[in-house]
Amino acid sequence: MSTLDNVLQLQQPLKEGGIRQVNFFNGRLLTGKDLAREQLAHRQADARLGMAIGDGVAFGLEAARDPDLDQANAPVLRVRAGLAINRLGQTLRLGADTSVALTRRYDADDGGDGCQCVFAQCNPLADGTYVAGAGVYVLTIAPAQSSEGRAPSNGLDPSNVRCNTDATVDAVQFRLLAINPLRFADLDPSSPLFRNRLAYRCFGVEAREANAFDPWRVDPPSYGLIDELRSGALSDCDVPIALVYWTAAGLNFVDTWAVRRALLEPDALSGFSFQRNPLVPGELSSFAFVARARRLVEAQAMCAQFQQQLGDVLAASGAPAALNASEYFRYLPPFGIVPLQRLPLRGFDDAAFFNGIARRPGPGSQQGTPFIDVRQLGAVQQRALEYAPVDLGQREFLWVWRPWQNAKALHDNQSVQPMLAFASGQLPDFASPRLDMARFDYSNYANCCESA
Repeated sequence: MSTLDNVLQLQQPLKEGGIRQVNFFNGRLLTGKDLAREQLAHRQADARLGMAIGDGVAFGLEAARDPDLDQANAPVLRVRAGLAINRLGQTLRLGADTSVALTRRYDADDGGDGCQCVFAQCNPLADGTYVAGAGVYVLTIAPAQSSEGRAPSNGLDPSNVRCNTDATVDAVQFRLLAINPLRFADLDPSSPLFRNRLAYRCFGVEAREANAFDPWRVDPPSYGLIDELRSGALSDCDVPIALVYWTAAGLNFVDTWAVRRALLEPDALSGFSFQRNPLVPGELSSFAFVARARRLVEAQAMCAQFQQQLGDVLAASGAPAALNASEYFRYLPPFGIVPLQRLPLRGFDDAAFFNGIARRPGPGSQQGTPFIDVRQLGAVQQRALEYAPVDLGQREFLWVWRPWQNAKALHDNQSVQPMLAFASGQLPDFASPRLDMARFDYSNYANCCESA
């Protein structure tokens, strides 16, 4: 026998992994099983399209404490309507804003009134006993299936009477998955830094930093708390939408962007390798610092997580103008916006918030902060997403700018809130040049005579 007999030839159909659809023709006897196979084929085709688009949240599904129903011993979240795609390519649609109780009373065994007659890829979900109480949890949305109504039957097969439901509903369900306390045992839950440190542990920053010391080796395919959960209770059917910290006093915080991600399409570079790794026989090598699609999505989430937490800090503080960034943030995203106080508008103080952080021109008042054109901020943010977050524990340099349009509006006594923009010190300086298109009062000047 030739060695090529088992080798696939050009233009030879490969049936393995193919979608099998029912062939309809006049005179064929159809059964319920045939129609179920046809439904399965359509589901598989849709799932392949969903997997090509990528997993994550398409829009909506923001979770927050429900102010009308939330109680300390029975917390309730309000989840906005939205759409997500899980790793299996299934679309998860929440059609309306929904209140979700974190203390479960619903018995899943009583959810249906008929047999599971249709294909259910995620039935059952990953093993795990429901738990609730003090701890850190990930709230997820996952597919569910239920039956609805009754359909008439000809009675030819009495054994199928229990299957005569009129419709099966592809629905969604919410799940609360506990994070093992050992994963954050070194963090102090009573510290104001706990939320930020926990969020960046979900981002996998520590694992990424460790890998940066040896960038020639293979970039780790998984990192962070969410990837660790994937080996246990967090199945490919689940889409994480919120990180929840629950104490004896009730919900301490609900952090959406610590685990929520925008749609992440498959990365064509994920398997790309430049050459064999000479240090590990048989192992392929790639550069870990390539700004891959996942890193960009995570950078967007870091920026959104910072703005959400900053808003919560501002709302909870009685004197926000006295707060310092390092009190609440060990890590800053590569780009962010900080509102400043101007009574009656609440905000932070420039000198206090950035105190102890290396910046230009250094410690001082807001008046010494370089100007930037507000029209540049979108481009600066896009550029910043390619960079790593800022570790304040390492006293890293930070660019801080004042949008000159905002400063001019304040000078003209318009009703606006002052603001600052900051970005990773790895970026080039985007400060507005001298004269700034002939705006003499809102330009930056070099201290050419500083040494005199």
